[in-house]
Amino acid sequence: MTATSLLQGLAILLTLQWLSTEIIAFLDIPFPPPLLGMLILTALLCTGVIKEKYISDICGALIDKMALLFLPAGVSMILYLDVIKAELLPISLTLVISSLIILTSTALVLEMLLRKKEKGGQQ
Repeated sequence: MTATSLLQGLAILLTLQWLSTEIIAFLDIPFPPPLLGMLILTALLCTGVIKEKYISDICGALIDKMALLFLPAGVSMILYLDVIKAELLPISLTLVISSLIILTSTALVLEMLLRKKEKGGQQ
């Protein structure tokens, strides 16, 4: 991990963030620019336009520091503890139901992909 590789990766990520923000502003649609940036990055990685080696160092560094990004959320939870207590049942139900939906959909997609892989391997 060198300073050059970190700066290069950061430049790529920030350029994609800027590009996605500009696209969203131009199209005037309610869509989160960071999500569009991740979709663009995924497409560029899958097509080979951007090689993984160019962003792997900065992504590793950002993941290592990810815990710091949860500090504002933790402070907000403490500030709004009375609201959370008042809405505990709806919040809990939402967490449980959404978790079940995510787990179920992930399992179904995985099962579908494994079956598709088995079919492809038997031919």
